[in-house]
Amino acid sequence: MKRTLFYLLLLFIVPTSLVQAQTAVPLESLDVELWPDYDQEAVLVLLTGTLPANTALPVTLTIPLPTGADFNVAARITADNTMTDQGMTPEVGTNAVTFELTEQRFRVEYYQPYTAADNQHNFTFAWQSDMPVDALTVTIQQPIAATNMSIVPTPATASPGQDGLTYHVLATQPVPAGEAFNVQIGYTMSSPAQLTESFLESGDSDLPILDAEPVADEGFDWQLLLLVLGGLILVATGVWYVATLRAAKARRLAKPRPQRTTTRQATQPKAAATRPQGKVNFCHQCGQPLQPEDKFCRSCGTAVKNK
Repeated sequence: MKRTLFYLLLLFIVPTSLVQAQTAVPLESLDVELWPDYDQEAVLVLLTGTLPANTALPVTLTIPLPTGADFNVAARITADNTMTDQGMTPEVGTNAVTFELTEQRFRVEYYQPYTAADNQHNFTFAWQSDMPVDALTVTIQQPIAATNMSIVPTPATASPGQDGLTYHVLATQPVPAGEAFNVQIGYTMSSPAQLTESFLESGDSDLPILDAEPVADEGFDWQLLLLVLGGLILVATGVWYVATLRAAKARRLAKPRPQRTTTRQATQPKAAATRPQGKVNFCHQCGQPLQPEDKFCRSCGTAVKNK
């Protein structure tokens, strides 16, 4: 009887422990980005989570949502850093969204309402989940028309981003399962209708939070200068090309042409040109032939009689 009761207790305890182990999926990191008054009069919340490398996939995740949240998308991030919502079937509840994840990373986006009194805006980001987070980082984008920014806890850094906006980053910290983590944000808007995205798209230079003075326009036309320089380069290239062609042509004309020898000149024996003309004399002493201009024999030295 006691053994039977023991086995019955195991049947109830083991499934319960398995369910708890399945739901308590840890997060290696969670990056929270808060963009108030970006493209709507609300707070755009971007959650980027990373599971531990040894997590068995697929897994089912439940992400908490604040009251009144306007859910936007749940996406998976592939190994080549591509974000896609294909194959994702999120189930949105009152204060949570549940989905099955087949990748190690995911993104959840939603809009959170804030309270507004005149031009003062306030909201609180809250995270509380059964999933423990090893490293949670919060980054707040300061609205383009916001002043008197107040953030609790105090950010670790505040610096401009590549888009010219100011980003406040809180210190990274772990959040155990079931523990509440809150960030309180407040700021003053110069106008309730001034959204950050509209300024970024229009390229308006008169931005409320920028203190830099514009550079005075001295009237110098840089485009005209570039056109003139380009024209001069083209003219110089043309002159150089023409000069090169003329020099090459002059070298071809100055080259000596080969002289052709006529058939008669080529076939005429060379000996004929040097053949002595007239009568040939001989030395009366030794009998050697004499040249017409010889006064003495070239062989024996005897004076030539007919000279």
